[in-house]
Amino acid sequence: MKPNSNSGHQNYGFSSEFQLVKDSTDEHTKPNREPRPRPSGFFGILMESLRNLPVVGNVLRAQVDPIYRPILNSLLPAGAQSRQSNDEFHEERHCFGKIGCFETTIDFYDPIIRPINLPPDTRDAINTHYTLYTRTQTNGVPLTRRTLARITDTSYNPTNPTKFIVHGFLDDQNSTWIKEMVRGLLYHGDYNVFTVDWSGGSRVIYHQAVTNIRVVALEVAALINSLKFKLGQDPAKVHVIGHSLGSHMAGHIGERVKGLGRITGLDPAEPFFQHMPASVRLDPSDASFVDVIHTDTDSIITLAWQFAGYGLEQPIGHVDFYPNGGRVQPGCSSLSRIALTALRDGTGIIEGLDAAEKEAVACNHIRASKLFTASLLGSCSFMAFPCESYDEFEKAKCFSCNTELGCSPLGIHADSWQPKGRENVKMFLSTSAGPDFCQYHYRLTVSLADERRQGGALRGRLKVTFITPAGELRDFHLTEKSPLNFRRGSSRTFLLRHGEDLSGSVDALVSWHFEPDVFNPLTFCVLFCTPELELSTITLTPLDTPSVADNSASKKEQDSTDIVMCHKQGQPVIKLDSEKTIKISAEPFCPELRRKHNKIEAENLRSGSLLFSGDVPIVD
Repeated sequence: MKPNSNSGHQNYGFSSEFQLVKDSTDEHTKPNREPRPRPSGFFGILMESLRNLPVVGNVLRAQVDPIYRPILNSLLPAGAQSRQSNDEFHEERHCFGKIGCFETTIDFYDPIIRPINLPPDTRDAINTHYTLYTRTQTNGVPLTRRTLARITDTSYNPTNPTKFIVHGFLDDQNSTWIKEMVRGLLYHGDYNVFTVDWSGGSRVIYHQAVTNIRVVALEVAALINSLKFKLGQDPAKVHVIGHSLGSHMAGHIGERVKGLGRITGLDPAEPFFQHMPASVRLDPSDASFVDVIHTDTDSIITLAWQFAGYGLEQPIGHVDFYPNGGRVQPGCSSLSRIALTALRDGTGIIEGLDAAEKEAVACNHIRASKLFTASLLGSCSFMAFPCESYDEFEKAKCFSCNTELGCSPLGIHADSWQPKGRENVKMFLSTSAGPDFCQYHYRLTVSLADERRQGGALRGRLKVTFITPAGELRDFHLTEKSPLNFRRGSSRTFLLRHGEDLSGSVDALVSWHFEPDVFNPLTFCVLFCTPELELSTITLTPLDTPSVADNSASKKEQDSTDIVMCHKQGQPVIKLDSEKTIKISAEPFCPELRRKHNKIEAENLRSGSLLFSGDVPIVD
């Protein structure tokens, strides 16, 4: 959020702001706002009934709302409706005593994207409260704005990095994803972890929650500034992690905390924020480093609510991650995931059922938080690659970290990537369906010989099976969808994706099946032709495994991570008959065979006797 107005005075002392007295700090523009009118008619009553249900009912309300906005306007306060229908927008200022003020300026209005701005609820109605976790107080210490002075009696350490976790619409701090993230953070580092609960302001109609986040931002910003001035907390070591609406709230917090270190947006909410000015939503100016994970970017405006997305697609951070394209996440289309989530997530049946409920209605939306937590607990690098689009990424055109932008890990270590003045850098990666979501990427190069100088190509299917150090087999059907042409004397490249680190494999099995096209006589092998495949080498190049990260840190050459396999006795050509399988190994002399093949192939390309093989297939 780029500040668009004077934020008002803030008091940073614990004793004066948070003492236990009757709350008189709500110097609200409309302190005596009348209660919302009761809805009338079938549709109004239906929407009000859904509002009183837990997550499912409220999500249905939020989903239906953009489509039936004219009907739902009847549920809004009369003042809000008439104000937005006027040609002239009326700016409003809302003050909350010592924690400050905010203004609703013209930036916050758009006739299509954001046609409604409701007055905020009171601090008492929103009831922002916290729980502080540390490694010595893992069960958490509850705190309210009136008891924050007691923080000095806890194990809070101002010299440690401090994390704030903020939930979104309809949620609260007892959600399973928050509890698992807290456990992950404490496992990962010696942090102070605050969870922020504003459920009193989030479990309302969506338009109201959108306004309420600015009140909560005042509360949290006042707390962070108090920690700074009273206890010596360095704002540069403060990291705010927000999900959905909480992402944009984090932006408002950063607007009021000078020098805030980092904000992580977990699938920031789309409605009322996408394509709005930076002062309205999360943006790179809100912290020294802003990273965003997008996992549910299909438009929310669709008649099929189960296919709607709740997150925005627009890049709004220094770096924006789009796992699996940012739209549909692996496993979210399977109904069995709900039962698996109930059994697998959390530490008990209550946490499991809570996670399953959210998985049922917002699987893609909640995946961003799960990916961040996974980055805390495992060894997976979750390396992402800069790319213009997911389509280009799927064509394997972006798997290089040797560019000006470089690569960045998704999750807790995203801040190892240096913005260097850049913003809105899109990065893509693949993940699995869980439970650890890890998906490594490999480049597989199949180098073919042409000992008889026949030229031309063979059409067929190729399978490579890597043998892990534990003796397990990992199959990759390189031509599973359809047979491919393998041009003699050339190389063919594939992109492999697997959840296991295969960089320790030194042996592989290669199977070949010749399969001519019955509708193309030129693909048949007759007279002097032979259907055997002349194989020179196979090279497996890990793109994002831990070994690659280690080499990158030590600035070793890319070739040092290549696994080049060839004939065990060093024969330059392996003749592989159709329906046969041979074993190859990574031997010391294999890289030299590859260099010789590459030299011959380069000469053939220059002479025009060899054609480029085309796009790179992706193999899971």
